[in-house]
Amino acid sequence: MNLYIVTGTTKGLGAALAARIAADRGNELIAMARADEGALPGGHRLRADLASGRELAAACERAEALLGGKVFDKAVLINNAGVIAPVGPLDEVDAGELERNLAVNLVAPMLLMRWFIRATKGVPLRRIINISSGAGRRPIFGWSAYCAAKAALDMASRTVALECESRALAVEVASLAPGVVDTPMQEAVRAAPVERFVDVERFRAMKAEGMLRPADDVAADILRLEQAGALRGEVVQDLRQIA
Repeated sequence: MNLYIVTGTTKGLGAALAARIAADRGNELIAMARADEGALPGGHRLRADLASGRELAAACERAEALLGGKVFDKAVLINNAGVIAPVGPLDEVDAGELERNLAVNLVAPMLLMRWFIRATKGVPLRRIINISSGAGRRPIFGWSAYCAAKAALDMASRTVALECESRALAVEVASLAPGVVDTPMQEAVRAAPVERFVDVERFRAMKAEGMLRPADDVAADILRLEQAGALRGEVVQDLRQIA
């Protein structure tokens, strides 16, 4: 039996990942999202606002209770949840939205990596996949929080990989940019006024020209590569270069 823990599963890429994981009866799924808690196909959903450290810690405790005594051949954490807001020049954005962005996109994945490494001791094969972004590797006007969080997530992933390797822990870590995916986050980006996001017309054109990949196709590529062990090695990767 394989364990998959996935965040942000109510829509977009997270929903597609969860559906594909649940379709395999050899998998057990723990989904974390801001949605009703309870059983779901292939496993269980835990309600948690990832911007709240208290809620996240409580969800992790409930996850351990659900998994207590079970034996897994493989455990995989996919930190997928993310938010794009606030969009706009740094001096004009809302301070609360700025803090929430960094909490969801950076702090929560780091806390979950910390918990996952502790909670899955004894599982022979462990993998962490952090869904990053090309925005963490180049600046984009109006996306200071998102760009900074994803850049930091790349470096946190590198550091965790180094720590695990140095201590001979069998934990593989990948920080994976999935490319431009057709998700509700992209809808929010296209709705931004040009004065807050100067590249908005380019993103609208990508949608109009069919350049956005369906979330299910991206989920299929990620899981195929993970299951083949093809994400090990270089930590910071781009799905478009390896799929």
